[in-house]
Amino acid sequence: MCIGIEKLAEAADSAQYAFLADVREPDPEYRSRTKVVGQNRGILRILKTTGEVTLVEPMPEDDADARFARAAAKIRKHWESGELPDKTMFASG
Repeated sequence: MCIGIEKLAEAADSAQYAFLADVREPDPEYRSRTKVVGQNRGILRILKTTGEVTLVEPMPEDDADARFARAAAKIRKHWESGELPDKTMFASG
């Protein structure tokens, strides 16, 4: 799983990020493969003073907010290191 994370805006007290995940469907040419047919997006905000991360706009098809939780943990880790990057990603698997 790969979740792209991109900064959308930054204010004195917070930063807002989009978190992105590919939408895949079975590839009709190859039974064992999938192909990317789109991208889902959600938005989160982190408070600079406390590191609290909140969901601003849920990502479609993100059951139980699993992708949000992973993106939030990644941004929080950057915040703990004293940085809020323009782009980062969560990857596993």
